[in-house]
Amino acid sequence: MYIKLLLAMKIIVAKHAGFCSGVKRAIDIAEKVAKDNNEKIYVYGQLVHNERVIEELEKKGMVFVDNIEKIPDNSIVVLRAHGEPGTTYESLNKKGIKKETTLNDATCPLVTSVHNAAIKLKNNGYEVILFGKKNHPEAIGTSYHIRGKNTFVAESADDATYVMDYIKENNFGKVAIISQTTMSVADYTKFIENINKLSKDKFYDMPLNINDMSKKFVFINTICDPTKQRQFDSEKMAKEADVILVIGGKNSSNSKELAAKCMEFCKDTYFIQSASQIEKGWFKNKKFAGVTAGASTPDVVINEVIEKIKNY
Repeated sequence: MYIKLLLAMKIIVAKHAGFCSGVKRAIDIAEKVAKDNNEKIYVYGQLVHNERVIEELEKKGMVFVDNIEKIPDNSIVVLRAHGEPGTTYESLNKKGIKKETTLNDATCPLVTSVHNAAIKLKNNGYEVILFGKKNHPEAIGTSYHIRGKNTFVAESADDATYVMDYIKENNFGKVAIISQTTMSVADYTKFIENINKLSKDKFYDMPLNINDMSKKFVFINTICDPTKQRQFDSEKMAKEADVILVIGGKNSSNSKELAAKCMEFCKDTYFIQSASQIEKGWFKNKKFAGVTAGASTPDVVINEVIEKIKNY
């Protein structure tokens, strides 16, 4: 009977799951650099937040380091997709590693657009506040363009009170709020709602092109479209499924947000990195299993998870 129930179980994979364009671009850059060079290639930080991807690139001879001092002068270097502060480029330049020579920048263009927005807002007199994860490499890179280590970073919707205290204490005349690209859409929306409940000055929605700067208090929805798509698909699926598997790297912000979103609607949600972590008991008496994956999860891992479920 147990086997029959498993065979009858419906398995659905989210429409938008796995690699986004920014992750694919970063991996393509790294693989091309590896193919075109016989020398040792260094990657500063995790290229993308997925253990399987890192393992495959290490097999191709890439060396991952988290300290620039470990990179020899004039080495071939690839920078991760999450974006870097200017200090990283300065330190590499001192080692003779420049874009014109041996530096290969795999920063996601969507992250670069957030950096550009932060710079433009700052140059036009706005105090820029970031909604993100303080220790995430993308947030660190974006913070550099605002106030460096002194950038105000709000991590949750509940931080709205602290943001308003910060604004009032410093009497800022113009304030703009932007977000890390991989944050929860619902949390960012709630954060802005909380801000507007506490502020006497309404924060207006400003388009990313930032052409009209007549409003003094604004926010920009800089969460990227791939993140939005995955969260929307996952929420829709979680409302129907009775068990959900979210596949993603341990350090993947967007994967963690997917798991949190699914958990809201499906209590039997499991965040895994590979098929080896799946437990047979998760599917007992279940009729609808949903599978989704973060933006840095390769298709091969998604397929392995699906086959593991089928083969029980």
